Amino acid sequence: MDNESVKKKHAQNNIALTVVIVAAIIIIAAILSVSMLTIFRGNNTGKKEYTASYLASEVVKKMNYENLSEISGSNISKYYEIPDGVVSDSVMYISTRPDSFTELACFKLKNQDKEEQLLDIINSHIADKSRAYQNVNETTSSVVSTSRIFDHYPYVFVVVSADSDTAVNTFASLIGAGTKEQNKS
Repeated sequence: MDNESVKKKHAQNNIALTVVIVAAIIIIAAILSVSMLTIFRGNNTGKKEYTASYLASEVVKKMNYENLSEISGSNISKYYEIPDGVVSDSVMYISTRPDSFTELACFKLKNQDKEEQLLDIINSHIADKSRAYQNVNETTSSVVSTSRIFDHYPYVFVVVSADSDTAVNTFASLIGAGTKEQNKS
């Protein structure tokens, strides 16, 4: 074989090797892309989105709360002064009995940046409620002091009840979350 044939054979081998390497890279990239899409799609379908009304009504049912009245969306502003753009959905239940101070509220945040603002509003509402009932009687004051706030984006759940911890755990189980709550003191 002459020198020219050897160079031509090397060039052909290099081209073939390059084609094989590029094909292997493309195949591996395709496999990884499909795998990542499958993983991300699986994560998105596992997270359910609920309405605030559904979640709060389920807590009311599971906790066997009686004599609670749902407050219309337009009247929630009488209890919580939430500016426009903070929540996309909200619901509230209050006791219809004068001797019961049970209150539930569920809010669905529009975006996570508004979480601290909503928590401040909720804490202010509970502090006002605590001050208002501080001198009424010891039972009322103790119920308000056991209020709980549970936030798990996009939901914020508020409960004022003698069994607030159980209500928070019930809510957390509905959305499939652990109990990362804020205690109101």
